[in-house]
Amino acid sequence: MAGIVQEKMARPQGDELTPDRVKGEIQMPPELQEAFTRMVIGGMKVMFDQKTHKMMLDQLRQQGPLGQRLGEGIAGLVLLLFKESNQTLPPQVLIPAGIELLMQAVEFLRKSGLEEVTNEDIGEGMRIFITVLLEKFGMSADKLAALAAQYAKSDIPDQQGAAPPAPPEEQEAPEAEETDEED
Repeated sequence: MAGIVQEKMARPQGDELTPDRVKGEIQMPPELQEAFTRMVIGGMKVMFDQKTHKMMLDQLRQQGPLGQRLGEGIAGLVLLLFKESNQTLPPQVLIPAGIELLMQAVEFLRKSGLEEVTNEDIGEGMRIFITVLLEKFGMSADKLAALAAQYAKSDIPDQQGAAPPAPPEEQEAPEAEETDEED
């Protein structure tokens, strides 16, 4: 799933994270865009519909750190949406759509003044959301760490639109001057 949700999103320091900034970092392949959009719209309906909005407010008003409340609440919402779809939503859209829904909840908190949200809260919420979701699908944090370590040691090229590397005999020696390449 590397590349769908960019790594630089959850940095706890720096500029304030907003739904628009985060949305700009989510890159859905065209074949998943419709499912992603349906899931986000469905989640927004649950979060903000007059009949179900109270559930979201109750989750946000619970005890505990804000990041935890955000992460657990969005994980529950995403799992509900997946279940309600009869598990027909592609698993590849669950995390990116959940991240967007988390950011919509953050925007609601900021605009309503219910709570002040920091980038650290957002990062912690994302971490908890992803951890809960992966665990529900049988992927423990230890398994994920092992897979990440294995991936880091391999020579697997980035699949996000990067051209495959040229065979070694076709590569030229690097020149002294570097050129900017488009991604």
